[in-house]
Amino acid sequence: MTAVAKAIGDLYSGTELSQVLTTAKLADPDGEGTTKWKRLYNALAAHQNQHGNGKATVALISTAMAPTRTLDRIDRAAVARDTLSQVLSLSGLGVGKDGRVHRAPQARTDTDAHSRATRLRARLESRGIHTIVLSGIRDEWLRTDYYDAVFESIKLLGHRLRSMAGLDLDGHKLVDAALLGSAPKVLLNAYVTATEKNEQRGVASLAQGLFSSIRNPQAHQPRSVWTMDEQDALDVLGTLSLIHRRLDRATLRG
Repeated sequence: MTAVAKAIGDLYSGTELSQVLTTAKLADPDGEGTTKWKRLYNALAAHQNQHGNGKATVALISTAMAPTRTLDRIDRAAVARDTLSQVLSLSGLGVGKDGRVHRAPQARTDTDAHSRATRLRARLESRGIHTIVLSGIRDEWLRTDYYDAVFESIKLLGHRLRSMAGLDLDGHKLVDAALLGSAPKVLLNAYVTATEKNEQRGVASLAQGLFSSIRNPQAHQPRSVWTMDEQDALDVLGTLSLIHRRLDRATLRG
């Protein structure tokens, strides 16, 4: 129930969850005064303790994943649906695109792990993720969490910038020396007009943001307290891909 509650809790606001619970005919013992996923978990647990069956879980999933509710959050709903299907597969169930829970081949844990890695890699490829980003991601990372996949991908960006610019720097200092200043070593455009300079500064800001918000916290915090969900990982890897595509067209200052 925890995984189900977290997947759905991440998809909706607290007020929206009130409507979901009401439609699913589930009591809401906590109201909006607690964490979203715990609120859902407690509602499911209360029903199961009273009735001794899993009908509440099916009702909650079918209500929350109905296309009429997820139309304005299609990408996030797809992630939630995949997560729910992975959890339910151990019981021989899945979630269809219509949001309904259906019978599915029962899976084992190792099969689920492989399926998750295959599915996420397919999602990355369908987004046109840059080959350098894909090359640094091992399937075993996708089977557990996204910590190593994202961390390694950001390290690869630093490696590419150092190689192109001939610098022995890292993080903000590397981006500043390679892409910023009056005479940056790596030119993403002609770097003459104000528009061109603003464009280069914008790409540099994206790179600096990734180093500051992702790589630096990962490097200094224990892995046990640093988490990243699938949607965040896809967004970060997509941003890295954008930067690499701009570097593909870059020239070096002579």
